Amino acid sequence: MVEIIKGDIRDFEGDYVVNPSNTILQLGSGVSGVLRQMCPPLQDEMNKYIEKHGFLDPGDIAITVYPCMEYKYVIHAAVMDYRKGAVQIMPDYERIEKICKNIINSVKAGLVISPLLGTGVGGLDKGKVLEIMKTYFQKSSANFKIIIR
Repeated sequence: MVEIIKGDIRDFEGDYVVNPSNTILQLGSGVSGVLRQMCPPLQDEMNKYIEKHGFLDPGDIAITVYPCMEYKYVIHAAVMDYRKGAVQIMPDYERIEKICKNIINSVKAGLVISPLLGTGVGGLDKGKVLEIMKTYFQKSSANFKIIIR
């Protein structure tokens, strides 16, 4: 099931929250900044992931424990490419599709809260991204709430 809701990720609770992140898993601005403020230990969880698995490729995801109350896990989606020498830093729609595929392959049950991927700093068209996300997430057995502002 996919539900589109106007609001802010801070207004919801779920099993997972999607963080449109970057390939080096650095908590910056946007959703990352909100999550960092809500739960300062989150960067430690991301650092543990990096130590074990390394950095992400564009379109990949990493799932970390969310050591605070609002969510159980954070799905960090590599929207922006911050790897040294990256040719295409900004996202494209194919990257959003890859992220959606990776999410539905990794999350089989539960409630996933997600903002529109790549539409903030990434600058992608909100309508097109919403259609991509709805198309992919409807294929999943998990429940998705896509949060729009």
